[in-house]
Amino acid sequence: MARRKGWLEGFLEPEVDRIERRSVEQFAAYRWNGTSLVQESVRDISPSGVYVITKERWQRGTLVTLTLQREGPLEMNADRRLDMLAKVARSGKDGVGLAFVLPKNDPASSQWEMLRSNLIEDWKPADMLSLVRSNEAISFLSQICPGGAEEIGQLLRGRLSNHKVAVAVDIVLKAHSLVAQEVATEGLHAETNLVVRILEDGSCTEEGWLKHFWGGLLATSCTAHGKDELSRALVGLFSQLTTFPVRLLVVICTRATKVLAESGVVFAKPLACKIDELTVTTGSRGQQVERDLQRLCELGLMEKQGAGSSAMLAANEVLIAPTSLGLQLFAHCNGQRGPLQQFYALASHEGQGHVHSLRTRSTQAIPINR
Repeated sequence: MARRKGWLEGFLEPEVDRIERRSVEQFAAYRWNGTSLVQESVRDISPSGVYVITKERWQRGTLVTLTLQREGPLEMNADRRLDMLAKVARSGKDGVGLAFVLPKNDPASSQWEMLRSNLIEDWKPADMLSLVRSNEAISFLSQICPGGAEEIGQLLRGRLSNHKVAVAVDIVLKAHSLVAQEVATEGLHAETNLVVRILEDGSCTEEGWLKHFWGGLLATSCTAHGKDELSRALVGLFSQLTTFPVRLLVVICTRATKVLAESGVVFAKPLACKIDELTVTTGSRGQQVERDLQRLCELGLMEKQGAGSSAMLAANEVLIAPTSLGLQLFAHCNGQRGPLQQFYALASHEGQGHVHSLRTRSTQAIPINR
């Protein structure tokens, strides 16, 4: 981080030729744990790190974003708090010791630190929760897009309103939470232009479950090599969908029987759906459901089967199945980073040539009628 000027910097100033760990009272560490803001006591602190009293026992090397300040209300004055990225160094009986991760002496790190400071200054978070969440989001973005501070900064500080910035932060934190469940975030990268598109398009939504899906797409765009053609294609498709087609995709991908072929390809069996039932389930209208189904078919996410569509619709029923691409999109929206059959809980019988299918695993709920 850039050097702070003020009482906190003086407090952390090391004595000559040695680093002193100082015991402190009424000093708090705030962090976002993926679902809520956590405030924990600080036992001691030095210019190189901090010991936090916590029940957590992270693995050594785990990165944690912290906001340190005196216990009490949020310090709006940046000189009276310290926003730090720290790495777990050791575990103790009552907590963990973390070493501060100082920014590299390069232009990219400086750009991220400037973006963090400017974003907080522009956004003016009203409470500690908003401040900690924004710090966590910027830290994650700096890890997955080391050279993307300028482009992401232009989006967050230029093209998005404060409300949309808050939504973008929600999406980033959801992605961080999903990635952290699977692997360490260190070493994962994403294409900056893809991240910008996800945050720009995703920030337009007001619905929590859609923010979850955008977060899933951001999580799955993070790879060891930083490039993923499938993620680019899926984000492009999802950007063309409005709320009701996505609800249809969720309903049909969830209800259809998924099958794992001997080749390893996952596909779905045709599902007989009554238009009236889809209308009630998704909260849409009959004619709108028909148009949305057609749109999903045009994008290659669904396919109608059997007799001609007009004949089927006249009987108020349609035979439809999600394509392999549709199944991929649904899995990525839920943050699935591994094999597709893992998400749909599919496995072939050992030593047998036929296929085996199971129900889709539990996914993010959407507010639809039953």
